[in-house]
Amino acid sequence: MPSRRAIPILALMTPFGVALGCTTMELKIDDNDEVTPGGRISYEIYPGIDRRRSGTLLDLVTGSSAGAQGNAVTAQSAGIAPTISIDGEIASVEGRDHEQVPAGQQVKLDEVILGPARVKLDAENIRGSLAARGGIRFYDVLSLEAMMGLGVDSTDLRLRGEDVTASHDELLAGFLLGGRATVRPIALFDLYAQYTVNFTNEAWKTIEDAQIGVELNLQRNVSVFGGYRWWRYEESLSNESNWELRIRGPTAGLSLKF
Repeated sequence: MPSRRAIPILALMTPFGVALGCTTMELKIDDNDEVTPGGRISYEIYPGIDRRRSGTLLDLVTGSSAGAQGNAVTAQSAGIAPTISIDGEIASVEGRDHEQVPAGQQVKLDEVILGPARVKLDAENIRGSLAARGGIRFYDVLSLEAMMGLGVDSTDLRLRGEDVTASHDELLAGFLLGGRATVRPIALFDLYAQYTVNFTNEAWKTIEDAQIGVELNLQRNVSVFGGYRWWRYEESLSNESNWELRIRGPTAGLSLKF
């Protein structure tokens, strides 16, 4: 029979024994229909934005004579040509989810929550990139291009549950790789699909960003875009709970071209 002195020690050791016996869960945010606002700026080094077809919204509204005749002549003179551009982009998104922690498991983000418990997960992300984009353009209608540059990603993670609140900020820089396909059936708008991966300075953290949409060319240098965007962030091999964030939904913003 344990002594009276041993009883408090056993009481203190019980939570630690439970914690040691728990397995640490991966935390996931899987959120749909979150809006991702963003902005882009692009400088076309070659063949140059002045070689693009005329026929923007401003041309149509003002009845510019550069429209129909200029379209055919410029497209034929452009032919098949290589492209070189420098792109800058910024975007932000928020996501939230709930997760049930069963008995015998725990979640850990600076603080530890033992199951059974229900936790609320929140994430805020802002990201930017500066990349070179180059490839080939066919008669100012179809462009197939690769992207390579630098990406910066700031993600704020928050965990709430069982009267415990924990947060974790990540600022990651990395090497950005990706590709973009653009179709311009008429000069008024572009259809595009783009995919990039940010290989961060920490090998176990990767960030993927994919989007499809349409750009309405208000005039030669200004467009507005809208579409759908998928963003995924994964962290593994951590001393705490691993994270997997998947946030997707509509995207919209302003694009400047020079």
